[in-house]
Amino acid sequence: MKRVKIAKYTKEKNKAAWAKYNAESAARKYGLRENIKYIIAQGWKADKKMLIMIFTAFLFEKGVEIIAMFTDKYVVELVLDTENRMMLAAIVIVLLVCGRLFSWLSTTALMYNTWVGSLSLRRFMQTILVKKNVYTDYENNEKTTVNDAMNKANNASYSIAYDTLYNIKNLLGNVFAFFALGGILSFLSPVMILLVAVPSFLSYKLNRRKMMWIWNMADNWQNYDRQISYIFSSAGNLSYAKDMRIFNLPKFLEQALKRSMASRIDWYEQQDEWSFRHDILQQAVLWTGYFLSYGYVVYKVFTGNIGAGDCVLYFNAISLLSTTVYSLADSYNGFKWQSDNISYAREYCDLPDKTNRGEGEPLPKNDFEIEFKNVSYTYYKAEEPTIKNLSFTLHKGERLALVGLNGAGKTTLIKLMCGLYDPTEGEILLNGKPVNAYNRDEYFTLFSAVFQDINELPVSIAENISGESYESTDKEKLVRCMKQAGLYEKVDSLPQKEQTRLVRSIFDDAIELSGGQKQKMALAKALYKDAPILLLDEPTAALDPIAEQEMYMNYAGFSKGKASIFISHRLASTRFCDRIIMLEKGQIIETGTHAELMQAGGKYAELYELQSSYYNDKEVGEYE
Repeated sequence: MKRVKIAKYTKEKNKAAWAKYNAESAARKYGLRENIKYIIAQGWKADKKMLIMIFTAFLFEKGVEIIAMFTDKYVVELVLDTENRMMLAAIVIVLLVCGRLFSWLSTTALMYNTWVGSLSLRRFMQTILVKKNVYTDYENNEKTTVNDAMNKANNASYSIAYDTLYNIKNLLGNVFAFFALGGILSFLSPVMILLVAVPSFLSYKLNRRKMMWIWNMADNWQNYDRQISYIFSSAGNLSYAKDMRIFNLPKFLEQALKRSMASRIDWYEQQDEWSFRHDILQQAVLWTGYFLSYGYVVYKVFTGNIGAGDCVLYFNAISLLSTTVYSLADSYNGFKWQSDNISYAREYCDLPDKTNRGEGEPLPKNDFEIEFKNVSYTYYKAEEPTIKNLSFTLHKGERLALVGLNGAGKTTLIKLMCGLYDPTEGEILLNGKPVNAYNRDEYFTLFSAVFQDINELPVSIAENISGESYESTDKEKLVRCMKQAGLYEKVDSLPQKEQTRLVRSIFDDAIELSGGQKQKMALAKALYKDAPILLLDEPTAALDPIAEQEMYMNYAGFSKGKASIFISHRLASTRFCDRIIMLEKGQIIETGTHAELMQAGGKYAELYELQSSYYNDKEVGEYE
């Protein structure tokens, strides 16, 4: 397959990209200090032992390096000196023991922070992000901008957990080492510090420019990362497994993955090219400093100002100080990098919700009435509204049916009613007050719903229905709801009955429910919640005719005393409702009882007669 070509990165694009990066950096909500304080506070909450180790481990790590320098010095002097060998041998032994001890302490702290501490922090941060994912406004999940922000935040959580801790330890250790090594070299000449430090700092500046370009370009490949992530999740999703095999979708996914991977790799190659040029320049600057520093030490040896042991000590000090200054600058640069990562996570969590999540009006105690006043709703980036200037009222205790062809706006309407969407125009009132006057989470408690897309949780059937632990589940209520939904006989036939676990891909002893059984379980779940308003979106779509008829017969019972909305493509199923609203292209075209609409002879009557013809023996014969 031919790879996707990306336009050459010209000077004009480079200038525009830097302008964009600088604007984004200036607009960043949180600065470096704020983010470091934030992550240290989160680390303390996640694992106090981890932070204590970080703030002490750097002493052991750098102590090992400094002890090794002096060990080399005294070993050389021990070999060359014939008069003070006992004293020098004792010093070498003490240094070796201390070096081993510090090395063990450093390794122990590093292993804990790598395998326990960083994992604790990562899980802590991911918990924060998951809470945002599940509590943010429902319609945010349908926006690509929000999904990009979520992907950045999720990816950031991995690097935050390890790299930030690593940088904190490195920064502290490098500050300590800088002063220690700088003090050693200053005995030779204070100029040595500049000869080593300046090239290392210039190398850092080059590295920072490289990293800024990579961050600046991140938006260009977010789309490809999102595509790749979707393909991988789809390939492993059991709900897609049948279609994958029957319709030969693996080849389609393979081609899509190749395209997205090719585009992503093109950006990796551009990043690698940019990095390579900067790396060459960095090494040239660093080695200039090395040659000047080492040359000065060699000069001092030739002039007899220092001996062999000091020569070894200073050579080691130059190498370590150069590494330390570069690492110190790199740690700071790493903090800048991690600050952006932390900002991604924090800014995603700060994404505003339109709905009221604060203190709201107290919910009505009983008799709920919902009114739509000139409501319109347009999906994110859609050109036309799905719901257009809709006005109607769901009266107290009324059983209302919504009918219409696919795409008429039925499901969108009930998502608006139960608070998943907010109107683009107009308003929705609960007992005369705007819905947003109520706390949205409290408002959700008014609704029991059965949606078309039904998802099982990898827990027992009882826990799927009650939403509580099995011990907290009301067993009598559970049985009653399963019987009303037509699920009880199936569950009672299972060896573990209602404690049978679901999702076989997670548990070996789990079962897989059929489509109709899943629908019955969703209905039982809605009945168990026992909310005052019942929303049923095609609740019989996967049921056989007998189970469907049973559900219709039970509907009057379980909807008694509740306001309810029933959506169905089968118009015959709406006859038991108090009122029927027919939608077409997001607008109400007819309303009334079944008898009234049939008498009117409009679109409802036309569709009803059309559907009835399929069950008429004479009509069916014409197709044979």
